[in-house]
Amino acid sequence: MRTTDEELMARCRNGDMSAFELLVIRYKDLIINYIHRCIYDYHRAEDLAQETFIRVLRSAGSYEPKCQFKNWIYLIATNLCRNEVRNRHRRNTAFLDDLVSEGEDVNHSYFLRDKNYLPDELYEKKEQQHMIQGALNLLPENQRIALTLVTYQDLRYDEIAEIMDCSISAVKSLIHRARQNMKPLLLEVGIGESTNAKV
Repeated sequence: MRTTDEELMARCRNGDMSAFELLVIRYKDLIINYIHRCIYDYHRAEDLAQETFIRVLRSAGSYEPKCQFKNWIYLIATNLCRNEVRNRHRRNTAFLDDLVSEGEDVNHSYFLRDKNYLPDELYEKKEQQHMIQGALNLLPENQRIALTLVTYQDLRYDEIAEIMDCSISAVKSLIHRARQNMKPLLLEVGIGESTNAKV
């Protein structure tokens, strides 16, 4: 039977580093990909993911499973993403300069799962994904986070509500507004409702 995340954290609290390493194995790719989608800088996403796990380890001694570990680690990562974006703005960094970084998601984008694509089809789908990410980046912060969590991380509304510290109805509203805001942005770049784009 699989050991739960909460049980692993209890072992971490007692100094079991193998339990912590197992948590890293379970969540590393998910957290890097999530942060990457939020800040569009793969190498920085790796740094912030490492910081996320450092905070998890530092908090092991006082960790109380009041919520699912998965929601808690996403909350830590979300707060780091928000801080990163605010710091970029304070440094007058052009947040929209690069719609996507040179690195690829660890688990690769959804359109690469089908190995039957011809090279030109792969290129077209990759370009489409860049456009979707660019449009996503133009959304207000809370809408972008909520849509990213539900679409790319496959989290439930109640989990997102816990991560974002709001009601489930507020999450539904954020996601609805995000999708409504995405439609004209995607139409501008030629991605209509008939496409299979994941947004």
